[in-house]
Amino acid sequence: MSSTPSTPPTPRARVWITAGLLGVALCGCSSLTGGTGGGAGGDNGGAPSTSSAADAPEVPATALDLERVCTDGLGYSGMPAYDRTSKTVHPAMLMNKPGDDWSQFEPPAGDFPKGWILGYSDKPADAELVVCVERTKASPTGKKCDMESDDGKPFTVSTYNTSYRLKVVEGRTGKELYKYTGEAKSDECPMYIFTSEGEDKDKHYNEVRPKDYRKRVQPFIAP
Repeated sequence: MSSTPSTPPTPRARVWITAGLLGVALCGCSSLTGGTGGGAGGDNGGAPSTSSAADAPEVPATALDLERVCTDGLGYSGMPAYDRTSKTVHPAMLMNKPGDDWSQFEPPAGDFPKGWILGYSDKPADAELVVCVERTKASPTGKKCDMESDDGKPFTVSTYNTSYRLKVVEGRTGKELYKYTGEAKSDECPMYIFTSEGEDKDKHYNEVRPKDYRKRVQPFIAP
């Protein structure tokens, strides 16, 4: 989006107000339930059936179900087994927590090689790995930036540096394979920002970018 000049001649970037654009807000919990079928008792001595859908391997129904893999190390027995010795691409689901909630994040095309990260239209149950990126701390930079909303109204944004935690976890077992902590810092004003409904549009957090941790996850996704 083009910038609008201001005085002094520092361009005012635009803010794009979105409603959960960067995450997939899917509802649901991953639980497979089913009743236990039973044969009718009678003179023929019919025995109740012991088969049940609950006996089937558990899989995540939506990406949001992978929160427990990131936070508690609890996997899903129905997800594909991970074998790092297999020299092939091991697809991962990327989960992001910039605030209070986890959500799926699909990086823009080109940030990762094709097939590394599953997208919004893919099934989370197909992932061998879960990559978890979580903001753990934010500190003000002291820098303020002049911005302009879509309706032309000027406002000021305060910027924050952040600390983050990166983990690579097996989807099936919940086993943590890799953990790294880092920082995302910048002394530049953003050209544009995305905010979700309910977020404070007067704050901009410098977040870790996919290219910053691409080489860190590569040994596990594409060994």
